[in-house]
Amino acid sequence: MTIDSLPQARVVRKAGQLMTPPPCPPSDEQTWLGDYLRIALTYAFGLWPLTCVVLLIFGFLLLAGRTGP
Repeated sequence: MTIDSLPQARVVRKAGQLMTPPPCPPSDEQTWLGDYLRIALTYAFGLWPLTCVVLLIFGFLLLAGRTGP
């Protein structure tokens, strides 16, 4: 009895021909960080006028802070 550490490829016969099985479908598992990032991007793009106004105000505040008297 031998134990191979490398998995072997699975093949099946279909109509006398050797065929490899189809690949596994992609899993729907996502990390919690990916979920929150996707939701944040959805809201940012969905509320794009508000996002633009907030970025514009933030840019004006940065410019006002850099220009001294």
